Amino acid sequence: MRGLSKDKVLVVASTVDPASMNIARALIEGFGLEEIGLELEGRPVYGRGDVLLAFTQLDDVFAEHVASALGLPVRAVIFASRHASRAGRATLSTHTPGNLGPEAEHGGRPKELAWSDPCRMASALRELAAAREELGLADYTACLEATHHGPTSISVPVLFVEIGSTPDRWADPVAGEAVARAIWEAATRPARDKRAVGFGGGHYAPKFTELVLSDVGIAVGHIVPRYAFRALGQDRWLIEGPVAKTWGGCEAAVVDRKGLKGAERRFVILLAEELGLEVIMA
Repeated sequence: MRGLSKDKVLVVASTVDPASMNIARALIEGFGLEEIGLELEGRPVYGRGDVLLAFTQLDDVFAEHVASALGLPVRAVIFASRHASRAGRATLSTHTPGNLGPEAEHGGRPKELAWSDPCRMASALRELAAAREELGLADYTACLEATHHGPTSISVPVLFVEIGSTPDRWADPVAGEAVARAIWEAATRPARDKRAVGFGGGHYAPKFTELVLSDVGIAVGHIVPRYAFRALGQDRWLIEGPVAKTWGGCEAAVVDRKGLKGAERRFVILLAEELGLEVIMA
């Protein structure tokens, strides 16, 4: 058990998720991870430096236990995962988990958010975009996603890095390599940008994706899409909750200018200013 005294970044793969196992193989083979003499749920834990890779038999959206299960200090958790959508679009994506409404059908607790680390997400997104170009994955879109699903009660920052959205994509070894590269970048070289929450727009968050990829020093973590406002209305928690669950403190609110109705946009801006945040229009 070499070098286990320092806080680790824990990467988690689910044995019931084909994309997750695809990405885990790419991590082990591409970054030289080796067994470290520990197990989780009967499977060996792999590691290199400050990064560990462990496997769970649960679907990752329900894996609330992983940060404490190894009995080691963990400073962030990154889930290697699949993304599914009815549209079946090919995506390489990253997001923070959390339930922005009163339901929790896909893990976590209702109206509860995980801790977000916008700087790790920014590193993941930028590497997804770079790998997409370098590995010839032109039919994939690299993007941020809105906050959704569990787990929500882990006590350190959590992010998902995913392959979407159909079984053939989940099994694509080149996409697995791209996501493995993004996970390694997020784990080892988080950005040093201004931490922000995004408000408005759709699930795939093109405005916030474009802003982070423009590399102007803004990292967006939690994203509250327009459909959350349709569900909850002008609920202060939709602004205060994501701001409070931004690791290291939230510094800015990025508002999708055309992605919210006027009354909702004014509500977000007013409350963001009340919270002392810089307001950035996208």
